[in-house]
Amino acid sequence: MKKGLIFKVARASVMSVVVLAMLLTSFTVMNVSAASTDYNYAKLLQYSQYFYDANMCGTEVSEKNQYTWRNDCHTYDAKLPLDSKNTNMTDSFISQNKSVLDPDGDGTVDVSGGFHDAGDHVKFGMPEAYSGSTLGWGFYEFKDQYVTTGQDSHIKTILRYFNDYFMRSTFLDSTGKAIAFCYQVGDGDVDHAYWQAPEVDEMFRRGWFATDEMPSTDCVAAAAASLAVNYMNFKDEDPAYAEKSLKYAKALFQFAERCPSKSVNIDGPKGYYGSSKWQDDYCWAASWLYLATKDDHYLDETLKNFDYYAPSCWTHCWNDVWAGTACIIAEINDSIDKNGQVLEDRYKKLTNKSSYEEIDFWSQIAKLADGWMSGKNVTVSPGGYAFLNQWGSARYNTATQLLALVYDKNHGDKASKYSQWAKSQMDYLLGNNPLNRCYVVGYGDNSVKYPHHRASSGYATAEGTGPQKYVLYGALVGGPDASDQHKDITSDYVYNEVTIDYNAAFVGASAGIYRYFGNSAMQVTPNFPPPPKEDDPDDPSGSKYWVEGFCVDVAQSDGPKATEVTLYVKSDVSKTSKNISVRYYFDSTGMTSLDPNKIEMRQLYDQTAAETDYAAEISGPHLYKDKIYYIEVKWPGYVIANSNKKYQFAIGTYAWQNNWNPTDDWSHKGLKVVEDSWKGTPEKTDNICVYDNGVLVGGTEPDGTTPGGNNPEPTIKLGDINNDKSIDSLDLTLMKMHILGVKILEGNELKAADMDASGDVDSIDYAKLKKIILTQAD
Repeated sequence: MKKGLIFKVARASVMSVVVLAMLLTSFTVMNVSAASTDYNYAKLLQYSQYFYDANMCGTEVSEKNQYTWRNDCHTYDAKLPLDSKNTNMTDSFISQNKSVLDPDGDGTVDVSGGFHDAGDHVKFGMPEAYSGSTLGWGFYEFKDQYVTTGQDSHIKTILRYFNDYFMRSTFLDSTGKAIAFCYQVGDGDVDHAYWQAPEVDEMFRRGWFATDEMPSTDCVAAAAASLAVNYMNFKDEDPAYAEKSLKYAKALFQFAERCPSKSVNIDGPKGYYGSSKWQDDYCWAASWLYLATKDDHYLDETLKNFDYYAPSCWTHCWNDVWAGTACIIAEINDSIDKNGQVLEDRYKKLTNKSSYEEIDFWSQIAKLADGWMSGKNVTVSPGGYAFLNQWGSARYNTATQLLALVYDKNHGDKASKYSQWAKSQMDYLLGNNPLNRCYVVGYGDNSVKYPHHRASSGYATAEGTGPQKYVLYGALVGGPDASDQHKDITSDYVYNEVTIDYNAAFVGASAGIYRYFGNSAMQVTPNFPPPPKEDDPDDPSGSKYWVEGFCVDVAQSDGPKATEVTLYVKSDVSKTSKNISVRYYFDSTGMTSLDPNKIEMRQLYDQTAAETDYAAEISGPHLYKDKIYYIEVKWPGYVIANSNKKYQFAIGTYAWQNNWNPTDDWSHKGLKVVEDSWKGTPEKTDNICVYDNGVLVGGTEPDGTTPGGNNPEPTIKLGDINNDKSIDSLDLTLMKMHILGVKILEGNELKAADMDASGDVDSIDYAKLKKIILTQAD
């Protein structure tokens, strides 16, 4: 073989070609093409929308989304405290505009709803607004394909959910003027420290607002664009709703326009979604508002701020909507004077361009597509994949597909070389590639299986392995690199990240592909989505709690003095309880003194208290039975399971010549022993038990009791409070301590102390118990 040899192979031979190419490292493989394959594009359009169901946020998730495993979450966004701690607004601005921001006077604002950005749970402004407008644009261009495949109802629900959130987050005064717009809820730095389902989140979520003091022109304009697109999509079906969308779109655009110091938003997104400019979003909004109103003011605002040569330099994405804007301007031009120069001349005049300069808005989209097809603007992989950037390569690729398909729709409405190229790229992403891998989750047997997504994974950390708990149908992962390589690993947020902006253009491109290459043989999947495994009554999953941890035995010259325990509470239920506690069981037999009151408990670290408004409570020792005791840790009102909050405590005697022997302790037997409590790796243990409101839900008690098992009811003997098979002064001491409030009895201990069955333990019970003990002595 010679350098530069071009391989042309059938799909079945792709893998052998890849292996050969890897062996012959001195050769450059320019292209690997596969035989034409038609995938089911109706199914693709159907599946592509379901990622948004998985990422819904707020108080209407249970009602509006299609998954049984997603429920309402971050409902406290509906009651965001209105102050300078919980928002970025100054106290003076809040005071001045209190009647607009808080008309009911409860001291909060409602910014609930919308969509989580990705596998994380922040609602970032730029990708949120971009996704809303781009999804709407795809529906606007290819509505017939949604209707034909029966997917129009689903996309309308998603579009309403986006735009209802934008309207809810916009605060208008009595004249209709926008005073503030909440463009972000949640802090990336805080949020990214968690890995758990959104339903259990109780993290601090700050609201970030655009105001005249902090205009955030890009976010405001981007939201205005989404609302204007929404008007276009609903004006015939639901005029009242469409008019409301248009009202808010106008108000937000006027907000963006009136601020003399236009700026990008930098405080909320920090380094996560730092926007580089506002002009493209401004023109994107203005062009859609012109389509909606035919008001020349919006057209002039579009043209005088439009960068004519920018669209062909990148592609449509959250940080650059010049290409999408060029398409809308070109469509406006076609409607005004398709074959003339009316709009072009107007543009030249507004931007002081030479009258001799040639202007053709559609030509910039053709130039962009040609650059992608030829490899001038991108790297074309050996497998033929057009690669622009490693972070979300598939989103850029599918966005360019959408542009190519919109171009063809407006140039004879038939598949040209541009749509053919779009199809080849989509087929690559569906599996026609050297790895034979589909980059759309759940689409086929060869689909990626480990997207970087908290809610669907069911993992306790991003490093989890094994099958994910739920299938994240339709999610487009980051995609391959420029060498056709990819890692299907949950923790890899480059290759396997999933975000709302990744899917936004992908959905529209799927509709466009179906328009030109679909047929009646392509059918959607019936009864979709299928129920998850946890809904199977024969599947016991989804009902377990457990503890992961390790310990350090602290030794002194005369023997170990304490056990330092580090633990995390875990669960595989979709919505965990706020009443969880854990019990650590130990045996007092190994102690020099058998008095449990000699045992010391020390809280070493409570991450919950350090990072939230909640705190752990540790109590004990409590008698279990015989010489076995336990200490209990509770987190009242806090969802500790899957919070990844560390808790560390020590239990021992510490006293001189009072040995602590942990080897016979039930809970110690199931723990990994390490040398450094800050460097240990947690492992699952069944011997530290988990309780929900006092009911065993995880682990095994010392007597073999398990959750939900056929466990014998404990025998309770009145007076034998410590359950040591005898009634003596120790029991009397325990009762006295309870009555004095020194050490409160619980559970079976409390029942054994209630001598007169009155429901209370008091002086009458004390007298009865004392009498029994004295009688025994006689």
